[in-house]
Order: sequence, then structure tokens, then C-alpha cells
Amino acid sequence: MDPRRTLGRQGEDLAARWLEQRGMEVVDRNWRLSSGPLRGELDLIARDGTTLVVVEVKTRRASRFGGAVAAITPEKSRRIRELGAAYVREHRPRARRIRFDVIAIDVQPDGTARLRHVPAAF
Repeated sequence: MDPRRTLGRQGEDLAARWLEQRGMEVVDRNWRLSSGPLRGELDLIARDGTTLVVVEVKTRRASRFGGAVAAITPEKSRRIRELGAAYVREHRPRARRIRFDVIAIDVQPDGTARLRHVPAAF
């Protein structure tokens, strides 16, 4: 497997455990929309009480490009919101609202990970 994919998968695993430890239920991972004009993937879908939470996970090894949080551009957040709406149309979850979170994971040179959870990031 590609080292970037491996790192991304490890980050998603860490993020899923983080959410579950805080009482959320991860209900879907790596959901893909591959037909039509809108294509893409949602990293994690979770439930936080009656709220459906779409979670974008960004994992980076080095912060020379601004770290993991800097990887969420306005274009990326717009695309995630559109994919979230497509997920809701397809799955019809029983949720009162939808929230878009970011979990940014910066892996330090010593191998430790710094996780930052940004609820309602956009």
C-alpha cells in the first residue's frame, strides 16, 4: 500500500477511536460517491446524539505546508458539504441536524500524533 494511504488510514483509525471515546457512534467510513458530476469520499460519518456528523480527517507528517488544518481549503469544505448532502439523500438518516467537523492529526518527527478536533468547522 502507498505510504500516504497507510498514513491516512492510520489517521482515520485514530480519529474514529477519538470520536467513540467521546460517546459518538461511527456509522460509516470512506463513503464514496462515484457517479454524476459530484464525486468524492467522506472519511467518517458519525452520530452525536441526534446530530449526524460528517468528519474530514487530515493527517500530515510534517507541518512545512501549514499542518493538517491548513489542508482544508474553502473549495474542500464546499465539496464536503455537497457530499454530505448527497449522503443524506441516499441514506435518509434519522438526524435532526448535520454538522461538519474536522479532525487534524499532525504526526511529529518522534512518531507521536497531535490530534485536533474542530467541531462545526464549516
